[in-house]
Amino acid sequence: MAHWEIKIPTVTADLRPGVQVFTYSAERFPEKDQAQSQARRDVASEDAIRHRRGADARPEAIKVIWHETYER
Repeated sequence: MAHWEIKIPTVTADLRPGVQVFTYSAERFPEKDQAQSQARRDVASEDAIRHRRGADARPEAIKVIWHETYER
């Protein structure tokens, strides 16, 4: 199944870099802009913040990758 992989860089309070990854089905989000907009909303959610242990997200440096199928 085709999907969008969206990577948003993060940085911790002690300046350690990281990345938070979101994956969206192309069936639900057929356009890149739709998936990117959803990731920008999701990165600000309580669950996403808790998952990255409070690290700051840098959505201005978002990276969007198209995948034709899920890798196993």
